[in-house]
Amino acid sequence: MPDEFEPTAHELLAGELTAAMLHDHQGADDQLPPALAARITATGEALVRARTVPPITAPAAPAHRGRRSWTAWSGWLAAAALLAIVVRAPRPDAPSAGTPGIVDPVAALRDSLLADSTLLRRSWTVTTDSAATSATGEVIWDARTQRGVMRFAGLAPNDRARWQYQLWIFDKARDERYPVDGGVFDIPANGGEVLVPIRARLPVGDAVLFAVTVEKPGGVVVSTRERIAVLAKI
Repeated sequence: MPDEFEPTAHELLAGELTAAMLHDHQGADDQLPPALAARITATGEALVRARTVPPITAPAAPAHRGRRSWTAWSGWLAAAALLAIVVRAPRPDAPSAGTPGIVDPVAALRDSLLADSTLLRRSWTVTTDSAATSATGEVIWDARTQRGVMRFAGLAPNDRARWQYQLWIFDKARDERYPVDGGVFDIPANGGEVLVPIRARLPVGDAVLFAVTVEKPGGVVVSTRERIAVLAKI
């Protein structure tokens, strides 16, 4: 609401409309009192113009006088209702108390997977690699849907311009020299818990080991496994 209008302006206008309508029952004519009509029109147009929508236009004066009908009031009541809505409407930049927060899709995926008791769930085992000395967390994997999520805490943040983490999934039915690439990911330097979705490049039949290695930016096709940060054996 513009600063020049008081918060209760719509209440004063509503009161004046009520008074005018009560006066109608005492035999007033069809026309709205000129002063009140002018004030409602000017105030409503000023408020609505401030919100870049078409201004409220006063209805044409009726051609006859006599007993006032509710139809004659309809235009003014609609204008007053719109004015009240505009005054009460929150600013576009004001947060709504009832608006739910943004849902993290990876967290939602993890929650949905945890509802299934048949999935694989293992804690990470750290190695002597400097990136993982304080790492904790777990990996969950659903073989049926080929989806999974890794959780990390304490894994060293990486400079993605120099190196990245890469997941490898060892499948019992495949040659162990060529595990399935599970995706490249980063750990931000915020010190908090990180959830990472698993993106298997090939179907995994029977997962027996998950390993996270340190690789060059963008990852590799075949890892030398010189730097293994964490492992999760099934």
